Amino acid sequence: MDNGLGESHRRVIGSGMLVVDSAAVRILDLLDERNSPAAIKAVEGSVSDEEKEEIRVRLLQLQELIASLVRKYEIEPSKKNLRRILVSEISQIWICLEDSRPARIRGYGAMPADAADALEADLGEMLEIANRLRILLNS
Repeated sequence: MDNGLGESHRRVIGSGMLVVDSAAVRILDLLDERNSPAAIKAVEGSVSDEEKEEIRVRLLQLQELIASLVRKYEIEPSKKNLRRILVSEISQIWICLEDSRPARIRGYGAMPADAADALEADLGEMLEIANRLRILLNS
């Protein structure tokens, strides 16, 4: 079917719909409390049950319209390789841990030696886990 859109148009629209759909999924996960446990992040505030239900209904309608638009304009769905996503996330974890080491943050002021040693040991333990994950995913 010729819908009048060129490949570039379809890619731009597809990218936008991916952002919209991803936001809808995150919101639905928050509303349904389907989030993985977080060690340092807490979600606060409240939304009434009635508001939650309306938000849920509207977002599901939005997702139906996105699916329809994807079919109508022959937009290629985004396909992601799980291993590549995991490798990327683990790399981000490793970088953040490395950047938190006492030697890297000394520009923010003096740190007592005992605190630096304790922090280095704690981060070392975390980096060990991150490195094991990197090795696992790169094998």
